[in-house]
Amino acid sequence: MDWKKLYDDVDQWAADHRQEFIDDISEVCRIRSVSIMNKQDPEKPFGAACRQMLDKALEMSSRYGFETRNYDNFCGSAVYGSNPDNDSIGIFSHMDIVPEGEGWTHDPFDPILSEDGKYLFARGTADNKSCGIMAMYAMRYLKEHDIKLKNNVMLVFGMNEEIGMNDIPEFLAREKCPKFSLVPDAKYPITYAEKGITKSVLKSPKMTGNLKDMWSGLAVNAGSPIAWAVLEGVSVKDAEKALEKFEKTSVEEVECGVKITVEKDENKVIRDPIGTWTATARLCKVLAGSGLLTGNAQEVLDWMADVSDDYRGEKIGIACNDEPNGPLRCSFNMIRMEEGRICFYPDIRYPSLADQNKVLSGIKAAWAASPMELESFSNLDPFYISLDNPFAQKLIEVARDALEQPDIEPLKDGGTYARRLPNAVPYGATVPGRVRLFGFAKGGAHQADEYCDIPNLLLNMRVYVRALIELDQML
Repeated sequence: MDWKKLYDDVDQWAADHRQEFIDDISEVCRIRSVSIMNKQDPEKPFGAACRQMLDKALEMSSRYGFETRNYDNFCGSAVYGSNPDNDSIGIFSHMDIVPEGEGWTHDPFDPILSEDGKYLFARGTADNKSCGIMAMYAMRYLKEHDIKLKNNVMLVFGMNEEIGMNDIPEFLAREKCPKFSLVPDAKYPITYAEKGITKSVLKSPKMTGNLKDMWSGLAVNAGSPIAWAVLEGVSVKDAEKALEKFEKTSVEEVECGVKITVEKDENKVIRDPIGTWTATARLCKVLAGSGLLTGNAQEVLDWMADVSDDYRGEKIGIACNDEPNGPLRCSFNMIRMEEGRICFYPDIRYPSLADQNKVLSGIKAAWAASPMELESFSNLDPFYISLDNPFAQKLIEVARDALEQPDIEPLKDGGTYARRLPNAVPYGATVPGRVRLFGFAKGGAHQADEYCDIPNLLLNMRVYVRALIELDQML
């Protein structure tokens, strides 16, 4: 096939459908589809908003002439093709989002297009709703140009990626697994390794003293610019004197006492806060070192202060730096107070080829030695595909050629559906060289003023159209 001619034709088709594309992304981004675990309700197992999102995605797919399938409201799919055995190439995009958090310059669920028409701002634009719509448009191109493949193309709309990927086992229990799948939730040319992910819930004993509330983190996997705590029976004057040695810390009077608010350190590398304090780490250290705590909070906060900046797991004895994507990384983003108990939510990611049993047993031993109780523990296995794999090699070739970036290198980090699927790879949709309008302070996934890059998303369509044709010939 003349790929250059295909690119030109896809580019023209994408340009002709540009406004429609922006409108469709905007439509799905108006829905605050934060996933929750609600399996006791079969009509909305991930909450009412995700059910609304699923209905919208399937309605839009049907509008463009695709067969749609609803997997008992856990997720759904749009299908192009009529393979008699239901063999397919999969594309897995998630339509759930993290909470919006603070710091937005506009309503995060009222999408706004920049004056130059290049950037669309709203929660979910970058992660991952626009990528699902992009994949749908690649399928539309195939359908509207009557390009028939021997395998179906199945676009799956996930609804629980951000809080555990519990939708994928439900999908696999109800649908024939695609022969090979693409996950547009990463960066080109391909991601060949993702760290294993453990998530824990630790709870303190019920507080007996003056610590009445704590808050940090938008989600387990999303930090926040600030964190705060409420202490009962403490005056503003006493709190300010006790905290004068701490930076980025403020005090305000509340009904029962004082609210202490801290800010995180700015950090240029979002996922690696080495040498800085996150909002969680600062809050724990401020409280532990304040001399203001009463009752049993001091022991718990001393421990939390010690581990909350242990970003490599050295203090708890689990540090490792195995290939291809070491070192291990600890994130302590989220703290809540529930029924008088501090709830702490560590998120630990370990290298793809690390000794998994050693890492997992080490984490559990560390929690057992802490002053907190382990309420729950989950693990998502790492992902790895050899760069010698012919599918990986072909996809790298396609991305480099279609993007006209022959030197872009494969990546080795992330956290996508690929780890829960057989024969899947993270593939785009971020184009190398993407403009960061605000540096690393905001604008990205899980950040305030999140945005997607419309020209790069349109460029994605040529990558995906060719990739689907090439994979179909290989399968």
